[in-house]
Amino acid sequence: VLHSRPSGGKLLNHTGLQVQYQYMTFLVVAWERGEVNSMLQHTFDHATFIGIDAHVGEHTALAVNRFEEEQGKLTFPNTHEGIAKFLSWIPTLDADRSKIHIGIEGGGTERHALVRSLVSAYEHIYEINPLFTKQRRDYGTDGNKSDERDAKLIAEVLTKKIMELPTIAAHQLTPERLVFRKTIWFYEEITDRGAAITHQLNQVQRELVLAQDKLERHALTVIYREKEKERYRIRTTRKKVVTELSHLLPERGKNLTSIPGISTVLAARIIVHTDGIERFRNLDKFIRYAGIAPLERSSGKTRRFIKANRGNRKLNCALYMAALSQRRCDPAGCAYFEKKVAEGKTKKHALRCLMKRVACVVYGMLKNGEQYRRS
Repeated sequence: VLHSRPSGGKLLNHTGLQVQYQYMTFLVVAWERGEVNSMLQHTFDHATFIGIDAHVGEHTALAVNRFEEEQGKLTFPNTHEGIAKFLSWIPTLDADRSKIHIGIEGGGTERHALVRSLVSAYEHIYEINPLFTKQRRDYGTDGNKSDERDAKLIAEVLTKKIMELPTIAAHQLTPERLVFRKTIWFYEEITDRGAAITHQLNQVQRELVLAQDKLERHALTVIYREKEKERYRIRTTRKKVVTELSHLLPERGKNLTSIPGISTVLAARIIVHTDGIERFRNLDKFIRYAGIAPLERSSGKTRRFIKANRGNRKLNCALYMAALSQRRCDPAGCAYFEKKVAEGKTKKHALRCLMKRVACVVYGMLKNGEQYRRS
């Protein structure tokens, strides 16, 4: 399972995400002797696994041992007092912090205060993909859904897939990164709202042209004017947010704006939805996370690949927009696209190839912090 031993005392799992364990030097020696599996099994057999189902108003935590036997549960409000109560409850399960492994589901803002408190006190905090818990719920014998049930499923996933889960590190929760992330979320929200308002305006305008009744025309005119004011307000707000993003854009990311076709907003979206390029061990992991790598569908002597609809779709969308811009604005990108079409690929396939080319450049620039260099 463990593939390499980079500097800093960290082992990397096959997902490319960093997984940290206690006594790292001891484990490396054991790995070289072929004893790591039995040692990890022994370590986890005496550990406590806590699953947390996070919500806006309150959180539910449930603890199990390695054999999924319940050790305790707690529901606490999402307040400073509630979080302090939870932190004082954990030592009643096991006073040894190194034996506590905590999994938390989802990535919404409702859990930030809790996670910040946890990473400052405990080392083993893991991100649980909601698809794991959904799979266990849908294909298990108990199809019930409740906060307590979800917390138990999170804890069970933690016991089964701990080697594959990404950890949550303190540097991911700095105030600067959180503010930057929330600003991008707000920008995407008002952009979607602006697109919906524009669609509604077109619809009202068509109805206004066909309306014959005076009362109906008056009502539609009022609606059109109010929606026009709302669209204007959204456009003004977007300009302010773009100015704010230019100040918030980190140095290891501002270099992306030197790529032809990538604006400040697009660079910010790529950085936020990547959520830290250090999470990826190599380029292949990043390409797969972005949903660009094809899925293999082979059987026997037949080998074929299909388009992947997995991965981070928002990051995929940002890279897609970057590829479209490169095709229009960058001669090198346009030449690469035309080359793929000349090879017999469809235009959609050629655009996906251009997406991968952009993703490779983005990955390298985020890793080394250099400016874009034309080949």
